[in-house]
Amino acid sequence: MITQFTILTPKVTICNGKATTTSQAVATYFGKLHKHVIAKIESLDCSREFASANFSAHVENIRAGAVNRDSKYYQMTKDGFVFLVMGFTGKKAAAFKEAYITEFNRMEAELSSVPKYHPQSPELLSHDDLSNLTRLVWCMSNGFHFNQSWSNAIWYALRQVTGIPSPQRFEVQKIPLLAEECRRIYMITNQFKNVIFEAEKQVIRRCLRKRENAERVISEMQQSLEGAAQSNVSTLNSTLAQWEEREINLFAQRSHNRVAHHSSY
Repeated sequence: MITQFTILTPKVTICNGKATTTSQAVATYFGKLHKHVIAKIESLDCSREFASANFSAHVENIRAGAVNRDSKYYQMTKDGFVFLVMGFTGKKAAAFKEAYITEFNRMEAELSSVPKYHPQSPELLSHDDLSNLTRLVWCMSNGFHFNQSWSNAIWYALRQVTGIPSPQRFEVQKIPLLAEECRRIYMITNQFKNVIFEAEKQVIRRCLRKRENAERVISEMQQSLEGAAQSNVSTLNSTLAQWEEREINLFAQRSHNRVAHHSSY
């Protein structure tokens, strides 16, 4: 005579990307006292590494009658479950083990079918992109007495605004930020260059040719450095802006028909 068993679906859940079950679920499914399953787990003759990889102890607060108390339980992987139920004998236990393993396999197959998210690495500036950016930096710093210090400071500002530390390469998605920062720096360097240019003209004309008091002229030049710009300087700024904007747009639009030959910082 063949004995028929009612096979229920075992309780297997996903935890931290793995199919797992609990000592409570095993005790209920196999009709055993939970404390006996706990004792069995804690007396398994397996290595510490295996136990650590496949069993994890937890405590939950449960209500027993009128009081609440802490109850210990174990969460286990498929390998842990198989190791635990090796000693469960009999036809019924065998059928239940088979059902449990089948459910583990089903859950693992379901896990493996879920597409894994692999974030794409950001696209980095090409050699031509960097050449265009390097040309912009050179154009902004060229003409100053301490042009290398200006160049270093400009590269530092570009890295600050993008949050990309040296020597990491700039990302393509940061190009709009880089272009906007170049516009800001161009306004600063242009104004400063024009004030210096105007100051030199004034010193030559007034101090050398007209023999005016040098201290008074230099004092006026210092005031000019603080923001006083004459009308012809503003005209020069507006004329240069078209050329500068073209250079920035070439970089922003990743136009590589022209490659600069200046070293980057």
